[in-house]
Amino acid sequence: MYGIDHRASQYGLAILTAFVALYLRYLLIPLLGMENPYHTVWLAVVVSAWFLGLGPSIVTTLCSAAGVWYWFLPRAHSWVIHGWAEISGLVGFLMFSAVIIAMGESNRRSSATRFKLAAVVGSSDDAIISKNLDGVITSWNDGAQRLYGWTAMEAVGKPVTILIPPELLHEEVDILKRLRAGQRIDHFETVRVSKTGKRVEVSLTVSPVKDITGRIVGASKIARDISERKEADAKLKALHDELERRIKERTAELVNKNKELVDQAEVVQELSARLLQLQDEERRRIARELHDGVGQLLSLLSMNMAELAGEKEKLSPDGEKCLEQSASLIAQLTQDIRTISHLLHPPLLDEIGLGPALRWFIDGFSERSKIDVSLEMPADFDRLTSELEVCIFRIVQECLTNIHRHSGSANAAVRLTRENSHVHLEVRDQGKGIPPEKRGALNSPGAFGVGFRGMRERVRQIGGTLQIHSNGVGTIVMVTLPVSTPVQP
Repeated sequence: MYGIDHRASQYGLAILTAFVALYLRYLLIPLLGMENPYHTVWLAVVVSAWFLGLGPSIVTTLCSAAGVWYWFLPRAHSWVIHGWAEISGLVGFLMFSAVIIAMGESNRRSSATRFKLAAVVGSSDDAIISKNLDGVITSWNDGAQRLYGWTAMEAVGKPVTILIPPELLHEEVDILKRLRAGQRIDHFETVRVSKTGKRVEVSLTVSPVKDITGRIVGASKIARDISERKEADAKLKALHDELERRIKERTAELVNKNKELVDQAEVVQELSARLLQLQDEERRRIARELHDGVGQLLSLLSMNMAELAGEKEKLSPDGEKCLEQSASLIAQLTQDIRTISHLLHPPLLDEIGLGPALRWFIDGFSERSKIDVSLEMPADFDRLTSELEVCIFRIVQECLTNIHRHSGSANAAVRLTRENSHVHLEVRDQGKGIPPEKRGALNSPGAFGVGFRGMRERVRQIGGTLQIHSNGVGTIVMVTLPVSTPVQP
């Protein structure tokens, strides 16, 4: 409603302006006569074109032309035209009025654009300043007043150096030099000084200003306060530095902890190696004591029983039966002691090597467990170091024990080969395999089971590798050990 009422009032003023101009011309008839009646209506068209707009100025022109035609052209108070002079005058008035209206509309629109631009500049939160090439301030908006403290009356006409700290005056020299070269400066971060002396961190954008001929006559400068952003950046940097410091401290702690763990792991590995060595030595000692001590006592006891058997006719039937049972038990005990002694440390392993010791053990294992075990080993397999032979023997012993206890397999196979500088051992069965929930830890350093850990530790000490594969229909243990030089028998 406001827009409609405003436009209606403009058209009303346009008509009123036309009639006022006509009445004024009427009052001037005694002075000017009836000749050239367009003096006052020109002024009405100019006023409408400059202040009322395109439509109202056209209405003013038409009303003025109609009034002149009706009141001032011969015959007055008539719409009749008697000659070409009246027609040409009226057409000339309309043509010149069109020119005036076009000029007025152009001026009005450029003024509106300037007013809008001035409003945008005035209401901007950024400081917008213009200066000439001598560095003198020529314009100053409200944003500049809020940022720097000076009013426009105080700042305009002053050198722009009033905003620059003394130690940064060289920046203005460089800026003016680049402006004269036609360069634009974008987002230049620096420090400026307010009226109170407070230093303000700003981001500057400076653009050259040209006149209608294209000549650079000054510069437009936009300054944005970045103090809050700089403060936030400083806090963020401080937090980042603190985080970096803590990370370094924590990393150093972790490195020290890791070093401690490595040292502890080395100690544990040394202890483990020492325990395995002591275990083997203890087995060897117990085996020798069983063989040399208990075995000899059993031999003496067997000899005494033989002497008693020579006089069994003097015994009662019950005594004779008891003597026979005792002799049988002594023979069985002697065999069991020998078997235990050989399992603890087979004498064949030291005397004639790994092959005979494995065959003796596998034969005995098959007889006791009723599991058919095959041994595949080259006939010309050379002797190895004592450490390697003990390692291989104990791994085979542990694998067959696991097969007997857990797999439920009716058969097993042991395969031992040698190529180049490595010995390969493979023990497989066709049992139920390792449960799925435990397969993930098969080849990890912390594999389950004391037996597996013992085998892995033996292999690790020698520098070999151990892999275990199980698919639910059997298990395969594969060991590869490095060999330096063969041991001559």
